[in-house]
This record gives sequence, structure tokens and C-alpha cells, in this order.
Amino acid sequence: MNRKIIYANSILIAILAAVTTLSGLFWKGLYSQETVSMGAQAMGQDLVTLLVAIPLLLVSLHLVNRKSLKGQMIWMGSIFYFLYTYASLSFLATYNQLFLVYVAIFSLSLYTFLYALLSLDVKAIRNSITPGKTTTAAGIFIILMAVMLAFMWLSMILGSLLSGSAPAVLETYTTLVIQALDLGVLVPAAIITGVLLLKDRAWGYVLMSILIVKISLLGTAILSMIYFMAQNGVEIVLGQAIFFVVATLGGIIIAGWFYNKIDNPVKDSGPSQKMALVSGK
Repeated sequence: MNRKIIYANSILIAILAAVTTLSGLFWKGLYSQETVSMGAQAMGQDLVTLLVAIPLLLVSLHLVNRKSLKGQMIWMGSIFYFLYTYASLSFLATYNQLFLVYVAIFSLSLYTFLYALLSLDVKAIRNSITPGKTTTAAGIFIILMAVMLAFMWLSMILGSLLSGSAPAVLETYTTLVIQALDLGVLVPAAIITGVLLLKDRAWGYVLMSILIVKISLLGTAILSMIYFMAQNGVEIVLGQAIFFVVATLGGIIIAGWFYNKIDNPVKDSGPSQKMALVSGK
């Protein structure tokens, strides 16, 4: 990977995200066209993005500079969080003055993530992680969470289709963007990751390293959203709230256990084995 591209894109993402989050938290009219629920959720996510996701992105970028494999994988998980978050805002949020900024972060995150993913040495990353009970637990956890998330959204959607009425969560919006992203992207990715990990496949270790960071960050953001919604008098669906609490806490614990299994630097699998770390070439 070209270090200059990684640094430039990451710093630009951090700066633009700081602009959007500070605007969301302190620009009173920015979310004026949103529903009370959506406005509260946006502010909850802005807070976590500003205080947790942006610092994690910059710290992990520094670790990449120090040729840390853990830092590289945390960095990729952080980029995936920005990709998902600003894809959601680009497609879901009511058009406002920051629309082009949302799209810019979405695009930068997407192509930075793809560039980094295609540049990885998958076998070297696999060789840096010792399989065991932790990796098995991680695989089972991510599959279980994916199935539960799919069941939660499908039960809501199928119920509305059978009754002929729109789901309450739709409010005044035209479609279910978050549910589409979760069911179309996140759930399949999590199940594939878990299966590959349980089968001891190299890509399972790579994808797990990325997804568990994204799940932990997004889960923390969702808990913040729930708090902001409650503060604004929005009715909270208890079952969904419990699910996200369990998923977030479980994700953070699994992330700690899983990353503790990663050796730094990467184990050498032979004289011809390339390192998976960012190089300046």
C-alpha cells in the first residue's frame, strides 16, 4: 500500500467527519427537517463519531506508521465504520447543507477501504493469529448476532407487509435504508466471516479483525442514539435496545480477546512470505 495515499485519505476523512459531527451537535438548524427520532439518532451518532471513532482512526493511523499489524486492522475497521455511517447519512438523512460532505466521506472511505483490502497479505495475517477457543467464540458470536439482527429486521418488515401498513420506524421517510444495509451487506458479511473463521480459513481472520471493530464502534453509536432518543421523548423498543446493548458489550469483549491473539509483528511463514503491514512502496 502507498503510505501517502493512506495518510492523506485518513486525515481528510477525519477532518471532514469532524466538520459534520461538530455541525450536527452545535448547528441547531442542521437537522430541523428530520423527525424527532432521526434528529436524535443523528446527534447520538455524531457524538460517538467525534469522541471515539475519529480519535481511534488517528491513533490506529499512527500505529500503522509504526508497522503495527493490530494498528493496521483497527484502522481498517475504523474506515469501515466511516463507510457504513456516511453511506447511511448520504442515502437516509434529509437533504441539508452538508450533503456533499457526507458523500465525500462515503466515497473516500469506500475506495480507501477497497484499496487497503486488496493490498493485504491475507496469509501473513492468518499466520499472525493463533487459533483456539477465542477465535471459535468470535466466529460463533458474530454468526449469532447476524442471525438475531436479521430476525429482528425481517420480523418487523414481514409483519408490515402482511398487515399492509408501513412499519412505524419508517416515519415520514420513503424506505428503510439502515435495514437494507444491514440485511444486504452487514448480515451476509458477518455470517460469511464467522463460517470462514470456524473453518480456519485465512479470510475469516482478516474479516473478523475488521468487522469486530466496526461492530463495536457502531454498537456504541447506537447506544448513544438510544440515549438521545430517550432524552427527546422518543419511544424506545425494549427488545431492540436490549439486543444492541448485548451486541455492543459482546463485540467490545470479543474484540479485546481477538486482538490479544494477534502477534506484532507478523509471524514469518517462510523466506518468501510478504509482510501484511503498510509499506512505502
